[in-house]
Amino acid sequence: MNEDKKAGLLYGSFCADALSLGVHWIYDTKELAQKHGRVNEYKAPGPDSYHPNKQAGEQGHVGDQALCLLRFLSREKTWNDDAFMNSWLAMWSDYTDYVDGATKTTLANLQSQSDKTMGGSDSAEIAGPARIAPLVCHLANSTEEEVVRASVEQTILTHRSPEAEESATFLAKAGYRLIHGANLLDTINEIAPGWALKKADSLLSENAVDAIGKLGPACSISSALTSVLYLALKHGDDIETAFIENAMAGGDNCARGLVLGMLLGAANGMASIPNYWVEDLRTRSDLVDFLNQT
Repeated sequence: MNEDKKAGLLYGSFCADALSLGVHWIYDTKELAQKHGRVNEYKAPGPDSYHPNKQAGEQGHVGDQALCLLRFLSREKTWNDDAFMNSWLAMWSDYTDYVDGATKTTLANLQSQSDKTMGGSDSAEIAGPARIAPLVCHLANSTEEEVVRASVEQTILTHRSPEAEESATFLAKAGYRLIHGANLLDTINEIAPGWALKKADSLLSENAVDAIGKLGPACSISSALTSVLYLALKHGDDIETAFIENAMAGGDNCARGLVLGMLLGAANGMASIPNYWVEDLRTRSDLVDFLNQT
């Protein structure tokens, strides 16, 4: 297992999310470019956004859940889905940022569900599997099967759909293999869902804004996973360009960023991530402490 690639997976996920936060859920890419220019540094979302209380360099609402998972693993030193749900539930009592539909449904389901692990929504959005970077790092010295099991368990706590489970399985396997030295393109071609890979391959000749516009910039796995694969295939050895193009493509670029960052960070290692993104990440101290423990 390569420690540099493990760190790259974790930082890549959090940095790509933070880079997109300032332009999250802007679907008009021309407006995005005109208002914000080329997004190559962290920006505050602003009072008219979905994240009016966020500052530059922070995480989006899905990234906050990944951070909740990281802090749980730092504190408890082990993965347990039932115990983690206590932490996940506790974060919402005074949460001041956006609360997504899958979270609202899960919270409502748990009002009448005694087993906290069985209240997940039926959401097929990428947010559920997008949060797994801390788990892959925490279990880096375990088996691939253990990483997959834990990643699926984490995902279905809030996103209990076949699509979310399929994506979690792919991302867990890919992340695990990449931090153990596998090649990015080989890994994607071997284990990515065939339906998503085919769609991504078909648009590689187009620029990112146009391609993701056609693949779909929204939250669903059918759109987001194909868009991530497109970016990984097109810019897999250039993290800076890939993260910026993801941000500029608009839509749910934050959740895509969490996924894209895992893959490209693990493939290319920490040195591939621009240092100013690492330095300006507001969660950096959490990541440093976490990696020192794993």
